[in-house]
Amino acid sequence: MTYEPKIYYFAPHPIQYNVGLFREIEKIGGLCFQVIFEDDIGLVPVFEKEFNSIISWDIDLLTGYNHSFVKNFGFYKISGFFSRINPAIIKILFKERPDIIILHGYVTVSDWLVFFMSKLLGIKIIFRGEAVLRGIENSKNLKQRIKRFLLPKFLKQCDCILFSCSGNKKYWKFYGVEDTKMLPVPCAVDNKYFQNERRKYEAKDLRKELGINENDFVILFSARFTQRKRPLDLLKSLIKIDNKDITVIFVGNGIERQKLEKFASENKIKVIFSGFVGQTYISKYYSVSDLGIVISEYDPSPKALNEAMNFELPVIVTDVIGTASDLIKENLNGFIVNVGDIKTISEKINFLNKNRDVARRMGEKSFEIIDKWTFERGAFWIKEAVDFVHKSKSP
Repeated sequence: MTYEPKIYYFAPHPIQYNVGLFREIEKIGGLCFQVIFEDDIGLVPVFEKEFNSIISWDIDLLTGYNHSFVKNFGFYKISGFFSRINPAIIKILFKERPDIIILHGYVTVSDWLVFFMSKLLGIKIIFRGEAVLRGIENSKNLKQRIKRFLLPKFLKQCDCILFSCSGNKKYWKFYGVEDTKMLPVPCAVDNKYFQNERRKYEAKDLRKELGINENDFVILFSARFTQRKRPLDLLKSLIKIDNKDITVIFVGNGIERQKLEKFASENKIKVIFSGFVGQTYISKYYSVSDLGIVISEYDPSPKALNEAMNFELPVIVTDVIGTASDLIKENLNGFIVNVGDIKTISEKINFLNKNRDVARRMGEKSFEIIDKWTFERGAFWIKEAVDFVHKSKSP
């Protein structure tokens, strides 16, 4: 009988961008795979400050893979070092002694608890994170100095590092990880789900339902409305061009919403604010759109980019997006612009609006590219990472 290595994946909480990967890992077989969730956010409604909304996902997050929950004694459970404090992890690792743990992040108490316990017990560590360089890594402030000292030592103690995109790989290399220690697990969304959703809707009917003119060029911005996501840059770009046949859909919520509403009203820009919506409803907004926009000042792997491409949309993104160089082929399926370059954003929107056949062809190219960025591919590389680490463990 072939031995199946015991793999424990420590995840902060259930979220749609990971559970699809877990299900595909389960399908591969050959592994005794278990997910340990450190909180139940996503299953129960919770207020998310940046979204300024109650967050509750509208899809099944738990079937199709083995999982369990550990009690979280964290304080603010959305983010922060003390957001995950799970003492039960100690007992689990002592009692169960998995062969390999997969650790997702280094930013909470529990991340470090898993790390130190695994080292103490001789358990191999596969590490996964999605950070990208921000241009501040060599600064002299205390936080960056500590990070430059500590992070390379942490990564050196891990047995394999997974990278989600080219930008993420550059980040790990900056902190001293060698190519031979890294394997790719692509930043992905549930392509099958979104592609099936796309086939459900007739754009003409949805536009009528939403009050959008049939011939309007529709731009979708899906994100938190915060300064980091720079939603106001989109509206500012539109006042520089003829925008009478342009409608903007803002999907999400956040502290910048009132500012956006005021600006749009004062400048007579047609906008729709959907509020926060789950996957079931967001597909409707993608289906009526002609262009996706992701123009953040920092965004390692925005899933809104993958989602837009699944709906055959051309996309305008900023050059700091971690997945930009992987997913956007300049002039083929979109454009990469500098952060805050409102003039260029305006020019690209105007070009696509006036050349809609080109926009449609670029959207088709988006679909062709994103069709290769899948959970199935991620699961394949997780299995490769397990084989790589497990072999190195064998005498």
